[in-house]
Amino acid sequence: MISVGLAILLIWLAVKDLDSQNIANIKMAFRDAGYFWILLSMALASVSHVSRCVRWNILLEPLGYKPKLLNTFFALMIGYTANFAIPRLGEVSRCSVLTKYEGVPFTEAIGTVITERIIDLICIIIIFVATLAIQYERLWDFSNKTIITPITEKLKVIFGDDLYLSLFSSIMIALTIWFVLHKKKTGKKNESNKILDIAKGLWNGLKSVKEIKKPFWFIFHTLLIWVFYIESLQVALYCFDETGGLGLFASVTALIFSTLGVIVTPGGTGASQIFVTNALTTIFKVSHTFAFALSWLMWAAQFVTLVGLGVISLIFLPLYNKESDN
Repeated sequence: MISVGLAILLIWLAVKDLDSQNIANIKMAFRDAGYFWILLSMALASVSHVSRCVRWNILLEPLGYKPKLLNTFFALMIGYTANFAIPRLGEVSRCSVLTKYEGVPFTEAIGTVITERIIDLICIIIIFVATLAIQYERLWDFSNKTIITPITEKLKVIFGDDLYLSLFSSIMIALTIWFVLHKKKTGKKNESNKILDIAKGLWNGLKSVKEIKKPFWFIFHTLLIWVFYIESLQVALYCFDETGGLGLFASVTALIFSTLGVIVTPGGTGASQIFVTNALTTIFKVSHTFAFALSWLMWAAQFVTLVGLGVISLIFLPLYNKESDN
């Protein structure tokens, strides 16, 4: 509920200073937008989701499971839809679907999802650093004011002034707890053993990346996911003449800040629009009218794609598996 409340607050902050002229201009921008490009953006994003499903199946294979691709797709879309309601509920939902319909142990499925998240984090960091290296002056100042300083200040509130020492101590405590659980000898089942079983399942899922049987295809689909993410935003820029010529750097920047928005609020609602609008106006000197309209169109395209496919998945998941059982 806190995240939903934050999303509502951010939406209000995004629109509260709009006067009647701003609203009229934005309405005109929405009316004149090239929606063919938005539909193409949605199609490209959908391809990236299919590729993510293939990659997930590759991670599950070393654990001895080969889910049907359509079930994996249904699970992923249901998870994405759930994330718009409650952050991180999607991870639980998608793994629950595979547990129910494909017999994949929940803890091991969660382990593979955590692995996915780590890989995705590495990818977005690489993209950010590469973009920063190419466009240092324009991007660093905006990122420092918008991301780094606010996050650092919030972490200092949580951990105190000795931020890095506190973070290091927290990591060491977590590793110590894991080591104790991991080394605990098996014996009669009790609560500690159950915790150890859960930790073992998670660990099996996490380490599956070391045992994948198709490393080339795993890397290929990892690259494909991000290429299609970027391309989906690239083509969306063409919906307005003012943004159509911004180029690859603009789409990558939109990707970085929309991804940051997803971390802040469910589905990036409110946060993504503010971050992308500010990036377009500050870095690329796009007028507020078109930056505002484009950020909302990008978010709406994502929302319609994920929720639409999620609802379809909820409907067809039991029907597909009922037919498969016959």
